[in-house]
Amino acid sequence: MARIILADDDKLVTYLVRSLLEEQGHLVGSLPDGRDVAAVLAAKDPDLLILDCAMPEKTGTEVLRELRAAGLVPRIPVLMLTSRASAMDRNIAYEAGASDYLAKPFDPDELVVRVEALLTPRPRRAIA
Repeated sequence: MARIILADDDKLVTYLVRSLLEEQGHLVGSLPDGRDVAAVLAAKDPDLLILDCAMPEKTGTEVLRELRAAGLVPRIPVLMLTSRASAMDRNIAYEAGASDYLAKPFDPDELVVRVEALLTPRPRRAIA
């Protein structure tokens, strides 16, 4: 069971993501925009953060840049879940510090697989 914070302004997407991940046994808290993400991260210490790129107040990319710059999410994986699907948008998200990127509309099974992959610690590879 992991603690996951989801920031997305689309109520339907929030409901779907919460339902899918709670079925997997995770606890999911949600925020309607990017404004309070930093405060919630500090209070809840989640295992994963899911951000929408296009939110009112602050975009997911702005939130991620601020969190990374402040050192608030150095160990927390961040999945960008967004309707922005261009290669440029993906590159911007990865440059901001995203761990993974999934475009909407998304396949529910793919979301679950990606979340589980982000939550699974990977062993470090030995340098030969």
